[in-house]
Amino acid sequence: MITYKDVRLAINAQLTKTGIEINSRDVQEGFKRPSFFVHFDNSVRSADQHEVHKSLTVYIYYFPSDRSKYSIEVMEMQETLEELFDLKLIVKDRHFNVDEVRTDLVDGVLNASFDLAFYDARDRKYGVVIAEVDGDGNLTEGNGTPVEVPVDEIGNPILDGDMKPVPIEKMEHLEIEKAKE
Repeated sequence: MITYKDVRLAINAQLTKTGIEINSRDVQEGFKRPSFFVHFDNSVRSADQHEVHKSLTVYIYYFPSDRSKYSIEVMEMQETLEELFDLKLIVKDRHFNVDEVRTDLVDGVLNASFDLAFYDARDRKYGVVIAEVDGDGNLTEGNGTPVEVPVDEIGNPILDGDMKPVPIEKMEHLEIEKAKE
């Protein structure tokens, strides 16, 4: 599953290409110029039993070398940031869309921002229960043959495309925990 830390590391990896320091200290503590600060805001997480949806706004603040003479430097950095975060951000083995990079200059500091949104499958742990199936392999209640049937984390049988229980042997790539009787 992709974490906010993974997203932050991917952003930092892109910013490192500029050769400019990325600060994690509070701005009030002081810092070297030029430097970047990265901040996440508007984080939203929603989920259902199968997947998690995360969305957030990434803010990158660029503090130029000189507080009073920064016009050209800031324009060049704006171009660089737009190129670094053009179309996709690679996070682990995923490619997240970056639809637009917004920039603004406030009190001599370049503010760049963009939105990210992605879905992630939940990490699952499966169990096994004893259920009854008929001669065609369909689940039945009574008069069937007892067999081990894999179930998801909330106890629902895992079924194949024909709505029959998936054989335990085909579940070997998943983590299976025997249910206690």
